[in-house]
Amino acid sequence: MRNFLLSMMVFVTALSLNSCTDSSAEQQMSQNETSNKNLTDLGKTVPVGIDDENGTLKVSFIVTAQFYTITPTKENEKYISLIREAVKNESPIQVFIKPNTHEIAKVEKGSEEDIRFFKSAYTKEVKNETNKLTSVLPNVATLNSMFALIKNQACGTSTASSPCITFRYPVDGCYARAHKMRQILINNGYDCEKQFVYGNLKASTGTCCVAWSYHVAILVSYKNASGVTEKRIIDPSLFPSGPVTDTAWRNACINTSCGSASVSSYANTAGNVYYRSPTNSYLYDNNLVNTNCVLTIFSPYSGCSPSPAPSVASCGF
Repeated sequence: MRNFLLSMMVFVTALSLNSCTDSSAEQQMSQNETSNKNLTDLGKTVPVGIDDENGTLKVSFIVTAQFYTITPTKENEKYISLIREAVKNESPIQVFIKPNTHEIAKVEKGSEEDIRFFKSAYTKEVKNETNKLTSVLPNVATLNSMFALIKNQACGTSTASSPCITFRYPVDGCYARAHKMRQILINNGYDCEKQFVYGNLKASTGTCCVAWSYHVAILVSYKNASGVTEKRIIDPSLFPSGPVTDTAWRNACINTSCGSASVSSYANTAGNVYYRSPTNSYLYDNNLVNTNCVLTIFSPYSGCSPSPAPSVASCGF
């Protein structure tokens, strides 16, 4: 009987301890949820770079072209460590920013499930497409015709279908704009490449300046009047008048009237690549699910505001 009572006392004590532990964990979760409510959730994403600029760390992430910042303080040490580890391992983290700023306020480590998901979607594998589309447009007239079709899908025009292409809002979304432009070419029997440019980029819309960690647009091949194949960038967000050389396009991405700017690298990819990291990792959006979602969210905006751009975490991947 005495042994039974002792056993029951141990059991009740264990229950009491577990209850205290559970209560403490629930309280901590509740506190986390409350603190997170005061922040903007960027969602689960993979950082691809972290660089010091005048004492502030600028962080770049997959897909978004915007820089985010974090100050190297004692309070932020654990967050910076998580970011650096995630850059090194190309693994996901949960990121929260202070509302209406680019300032990172909190970072949480991704779960094992998050890591598995991103490893399957964010890959070093080059996924080639098999299609019978023409990769070289027959002449400059066709090139200009395709440019006109694309520009006519710009938000704010009466000719645009839904979702429209957000050329008038250059703050972010170049990846979605480029994918939608390519789809217009495909619908007309043509295909293209894309060019990605990376660095500390600054561009002017004529009325305001934007900063990017990278930019992307479609790179279209065509035959000139002599029958020689040339390539041109189509990007009405920077060049609304017509196609331009890729050199002119990259130069527009480092407009020093907007501040110090530089290109660190650039690369051409197949047209089906949705996002390419500076270290050759890829994302694909073959069904345009993310593309259309991003364009829909950004479609009401024009100019350089709001900045940062509204979160597109709800678009998923």
